[in-house]
Amino acid sequence: MTAGELCVLRPCGVTGTALTVHLLRFTPSPPFWSAPLTVRWRSVTSGHAHAAALLAGGLLTAAGRAFSRSLRAAVAAAGPPPLPPDRSKVKAELHAGLADVQLKLGRPDAAAGNAGKALALWPAHLGARYTRGVARAAMRDLEAALEDLGAVLRDSPRHPGALRDIRRVRGELRDRDARLARRLGRLFA
Repeated sequence: MTAGELCVLRPCGVTGTALTVHLLRFTPSPPFWSAPLTVRWRSVTSGHAHAAALLAGGLLTAAGRAFSRSLRAAVAAAGPPPLPPDRSKVKAELHAGLADVQLKLGRPDAAAGNAGKALALWPAHLGARYTRGVARAAMRDLEAALEDLGAVLRDSPRHPGALRDIRRVRGELRDRDARLARRLGRLFA
């Protein structure tokens, strides 16, 4: 409906009953920062849940937008640093989720940055450390990837993704070192 429009609603199955709605004007919503802190933080947590549901459904681009929107809301809702532990944990989850999306979309540099932000807020975040390790491996920073994946395996020895990826990174390191040895051998032969 637009401002000034008249609408008549008639329910199905009921005769002789109608509801007339006349829209005079729209009331703009109040600015986000003028809402009470609890309302703002509720918006952040509901946005996080929505973004996680989109990610679980495989809608990567929409999930990335939802995580970004929730992070912007978290900046406005959480207040200046240092953050209380519960808020920093939610913000770390948002950064980790965005990093996961960015990694799946083929942006390992951005994924490593967001995973690093998540780890700065919550150093024990296992998912962020794993994502940063995989992103570093994709950027060919193999030593740093090995360090992150090793930290994941120290915390969770049976992490299936970390076990698979650390084997792959070690193999790439061996191949890189062998290529370097062959090149140096030719150089000094």
